[in-house]
Amino acid sequence: MLQICRTSDRALRLSVPPAPLYKSGMRFFRLLTLTLLMFPADLPAAAPITTCNAIWLDTSRNREVPVRIRMPAGNGRVPVIIFSHGLGGSLDAGAIWARAWAGDGFAVVNVQHFGSDSAVFGKRNFRSALNDGQLIVRARDIQFVLNELARRPIEGACDLARIDHKRIGMAGHSFGALTTQAIAGQSFEPRFEPSLADSRVKAAIGFSPSPPLTGSAEAAFASIRIPFLSITGTADELPMIIPITARQRQLPFRLMPPGNKFLLVLSGGTHVMFAGQYQRTVTGGQPTAHIRNTVIAATTAFWRAMLDGDKASLRWLESPAGLWAGLPAEDAFENK
Repeated sequence: MLQICRTSDRALRLSVPPAPLYKSGMRFFRLLTLTLLMFPADLPAAAPITTCNAIWLDTSRNREVPVRIRMPAGNGRVPVIIFSHGLGGSLDAGAIWARAWAGDGFAVVNVQHFGSDSAVFGKRNFRSALNDGQLIVRARDIQFVLNELARRPIEGACDLARIDHKRIGMAGHSFGALTTQAIAGQSFEPRFEPSLADSRVKAAIGFSPSPPLTGSAEAAFASIRIPFLSITGTADELPMIIPITARQRQLPFRLMPPGNKFLLVLSGGTHVMFAGQYQRTVTGGQPTAHIRNTVIAATTAFWRAMLDGDKASLRWLESPAGLWAGLPAEDAFENK
């Protein structure tokens, strides 16, 4: 069993279920890479990850969409995970999570959204970019990227033909979590036409998810039926940007219909920590070792269960003897 150890006065051990070894040996590399990720981020990955940067042009909108693709080692077919950054973010957002997932055998595509990215960070009208218009643009960016991944056999050194388009996941942080919620099926008042939902996405993770600021929260989340993991913290707030409390970030999970829905609440977890960036842009910007390791373990098990159909990972997520047992009392994990 792979164990994740928290180096502090109180040790944390999370027993991640071993995945079956394929003939290609890919699963061995996944486990070895995840083991290395429990230590400082500057250690080399166990198996090489091919990284490709590109700017794709959506001619229908005359809009450029930057992407960063991470392809795992090997030649076999792999699931793909799309990652959407928060307000003021960039392709660097989610790098800690993306590197871990790619090391575990998933293709990961980070998407940058012009109009709500780092170009607006710190400007006088910074908060104004958090609006319905930008949400629509972001969702169309994701749909465009999914189209391009299906159309393009290769991008630089990245073999996109390896991607299995029946196994697509999406994740995002903050505004990216809201983008993920929209793609996953959240309804909005007034309704967007056409809908922002995309049925090609089979499972989703929201880092710092948020309830709607207007309209019925119950109605908003009743239509999210795909597997969804919500990740937040007890200090997950940005009152100067948006009036959502840490407690309110649990509402999406609580109001989604049951069926492979999960909630991870980490004690002391701040909003910026869940951006998953290596660069320390603000004080407390990088996740603590405990938060980093727990998030990697939980999310990797979630993707294995929902995109790979790995039953051992699903049992680990659902069982009190799994992730639940490894968390300190200050943290919480729920499923329904």
